Amino acid sequence: MQLDEYFSGRRQSFDLPFCLHGTEFQLAVWNAIRRIPYGEVRTYGEVAWMAGYPRAARAVGTACRKNPVLLIVPCHRVVAADGLGGYGGRPDIKRAILRLEGNTDYEPTL
Repeated sequence: MQLDEYFSGRRQSFDLPFCLHGTEFQLAVWNAIRRIPYGEVRTYGEVAWMAGYPRAARAVGTACRKNPVLLIVPCHRVVAADGLGGYGGRPDIKRAILRLEGNTDYEPTL
């Protein structure tokens, strides 16, 4: 139900019971990512600062790849300083989710 609401544009956050399991670093990163507002993005470096690991921007990308609940912990809102960044090898999906949230800054150029 909440996923349907999200994909139809009627929901901006999720209210689901879940328990994340990961390293101390991963949990800090995932909690920082959960604070990124709907429709906004932060760079890997900004998330590293938010999580309390200011020199760990590359490791933030690794934590994003290990995120077990992709829309609940919205890793699609984390981008590279110079562009879109990764999303499980599917930049088209990342762009589509960002577009759904009203962010069109990362559309491909033709």
